[in-house]
Amino acid sequence: MPATRPFSPEQHRDALVRRRIKFVVEKGAMARLFRAGTSSALQDELFRRLLPADLVRLKTRDQYDDWLAKLIGLDCWEDFSRNGLKDDRWAYFAKLINIVVYEIVANRELFPEEDWQRLRPFLHTPIDWNATDHLAQLDPSFPVVATLKGMTKNEYWRVQMAVRELADKHGLPPIWFEAAWSA
Repeated sequence: MPATRPFSPEQHRDALVRRRIKFVVEKGAMARLFRAGTSSALQDELFRRLLPADLVRLKTRDQYDDWLAKLIGLDCWEDFSRNGLKDDRWAYFAKLINIVVYEIVANRELFPEEDWQRLRPFLHTPIDWNATDHLAQLDPSFPVVATLKGMTKNEYWRVQMAVRELADKHGLPPIWFEAAWSA
């Protein structure tokens, strides 16, 4: 039997990323949003696409937005879509990717404080009814999302821009509104 070796720094990083992905994808409510029987393959696809090295290179909000839009816009998500990619892309895949990115970037073993502080203002708030309802209580003109299924790219960006405006008004990073579900 070969001797067990300690993880290399790269293997440790990969294990941390995989753990964050697994935690999010297998969470009860999130797991039901995607095609049954695809959880493991979806986790592998997220691992291939959400590389910490790519995230750390993003220096501006525009760069982050472009990177995220391209990622959400990929056709690789089709195999995991429960309702068809047209209905799921800007709803469930955007929500999933935003949560996983937050989980990765907020992990101090993966990202030092300096990178976290730089990237935190770029992160998008995962959209769901709880978050938009909470935000509408802060500002009645906030666009409430009754259902995610079928959300379009334009609707997604309209909500994210409204989140950013409200965050700026309150002097907070937009991602802080992610905690609305537990408020």
